[in-house]
Amino acid sequence: MDSLKEYGTKLMGWYPLGHGDAGLQREPVFVKLAEKYGKSPAQIILRWAVQMDIITIPGSKNPDHIRANFDIFDFALTADEMQEIAKLDGTKRYYHPSDSLEESYAQMPLHFQE
Repeated sequence: MDSLKEYGTKLMGWYPLGHGDAGLQREPVFVKLAEKYGKSPAQIILRWAVQMDIITIPGSKNPDHIRANFDIFDFALTADEMQEIAKLDGTKRYYHPSDSLEESYAQMPLHFQE
């Protein structure tokens, strides 16, 4: 991610909560930290992404989930906790590109505003 900084670019995390994967939220590290901080595993995941400076936009139609998704700014994970979570990197993938999906994105009009 350091290479992005020189261009003023940030990474955006798609499916920060694993597209609703309950198994992700049962990962022992998230459960342990949720208990420590009095938060949900989902809130731990979102907090990690925010501290990693990843643009994170979780989707939900449930008003309670939306409120909970914002309730992540009253605590911070330690450096050791951040590293423990980072060890999960690459253990499961939620975005699976396909030619048809990539083609549909390529055909989308881009709109830029100054």
